[in-house]
Amino acid sequence: MTTPAPTPTPDTSPDTSTRTDRRGSAVVTLPTPTQILITRQFAAPASLLFAAMTQPAHVRNWWGFETMPLTVCEIDLRVGGAWRYATTMPDGTELGWHGEYREIEAPHRIVSTEVFEGFPDAMSVNTMTLTEADGVTTLQTLVQHSSQANRDGHIDSGMEGGMQHTFNRLDDLMQRLDTVAQRYRTVAARFTAVVDGVGTDAWANPTPCAGWVARDVVRHLVEWVPPFLAAGAGLQFTDIPSADDDPLAAWQLLDATLQATLDAPDTASRQFVHPQAGTHPLDQAIDMFILGDVLVHTWDLARATGQDERLDADAVHRMRRGLEQMGDVLAASGHYAGWKPVADDADEQTRLLALTGRTT
Repeated sequence: MTTPAPTPTPDTSPDTSTRTDRRGSAVVTLPTPTQILITRQFAAPASLLFAAMTQPAHVRNWWGFETMPLTVCEIDLRVGGAWRYATTMPDGTELGWHGEYREIEAPHRIVSTEVFEGFPDAMSVNTMTLTEADGVTTLQTLVQHSSQANRDGHIDSGMEGGMQHTFNRLDDLMQRLDTVAQRYRTVAARFTAVVDGVGTDAWANPTPCAGWVARDVVRHLVEWVPPFLAAGAGLQFTDIPSADDDPLAAWQLLDATLQATLDAPDTASRQFVHPQAGTHPLDQAIDMFILGDVLVHTWDLARATGQDERLDADAVHRMRRGLEQMGDVLAASGHYAGWKPVADDADEQTRLLALTGRTT
């Protein structure tokens, strides 16, 4: 389905060089006597913001104050699932919040309850929506209290100052996560897990790529990426073993070189020059030509070997936006099979795979 020079995915990430300073920009309004509406914009895609707000590893890095980090961060992200956060004050007092998820429409909407454990009778119902346009996502949270007294108590607790600080930290996290190095790290880690999960007898399983078996998915990446980057940027790779001998070791050596390259401080200033692929900053070349290939082939390998087929939502969102911009050029390039029709209510991953000629 792909050739050694994949069609590039257009860069649809926000231009961080001109990023607007939104620190302290959250707006609080009171639509009714029992409601609080919070609005804040972030220069990040909705899928990335959703992940940062629902995955404990990320939430711990932005929720609350640095001086009182979360000691408990439990998230069971499903309808009927529970969440709980807790932190400890300097005097040793624990502050806790908990609730239950009532509705989830990833990555755009969550309805959940919230109880501050210091006032257990003042439960609110919070509706969070994420609306994305031109790389900027507007976060709105409508907090519905059961009485005006509870709403006013919430406001008088100092929530706005704490919220501004918390959202500033979330904004900082978005900037750290929204880099090619971090996006590649997330996608590559998933591919590594799938490669590692292939059973010994499953490497000969057929894949969604016509004529390929599972081993060929790894072989494809380890055989085309090194010469492609060596020709375009002079990047040197350690001798990579054959995918026939050890697919996991072969992939891990390639992955280590790519990640080290992206983590290097000078990568964005290095040039990638290729007679067919054009001229780009090296990090953007890896983003455009390689990251999407790893992402889609993760699904191919998972499907072939009976593993979890879910892909990173942010990476899926970015690639889908880019491929849709290319229209008929994608299939005409010969790098992918023709677009497959999908149901109107198909999820974003299904839509992306259909754009690459895959049927789920």
